[in-house]
Amino acid sequence: MQEQRDDLSMRLLRLMGALRARFARDLARYGLTFPQYLTLCSLGRAEGQALRMGDLATATHQSAASMTGIVDRLLEGGLVERRPDPADRRSVLVALTPKGTQVLEQVRADRRHAVEDLLRSLSSQERAAFYEILGKLLAALEEGGREV
Repeated sequence: MQEQRDDLSMRLLRLMGALRARFARDLARYGLTFPQYLTLCSLGRAEGQALRMGDLATATHQSAASMTGIVDRLLEGGLVERRPDPADRRSVLVALTPKGTQVLEQVRADRRHAVEDLLRSLSSQERAAFYEILGKLLAALEEGGREV
């Protein structure tokens, strides 16, 4: 039983590593890093609204200094724009540009195709069970604050 749990632990680590490597390769085609992608996603969820740098840092689990560098690189690529915050002269707002919205949509479409390709190796019953199991595991980790 212990050997099986150890093997399961290693399989989970290998799966996470393989998924991260695949996603990093996919993002690299767009010249993006994972933190940059998370930033674009946060801005995308804002539905056209600009966000403060501090809010972006919090949403993406980045430090303020890291977020500045991330936004600088996205700005260089024309994916975001900075605006003064009319409510606070000391704050800067960040918003997606039309190009940023387009790139985000393309990356999301690529992710959907990659997941579909991966899940083709499972039957429909296995996919349904996998989806349910992942939901339970995520809920246990997120609610209980457990670390693996």
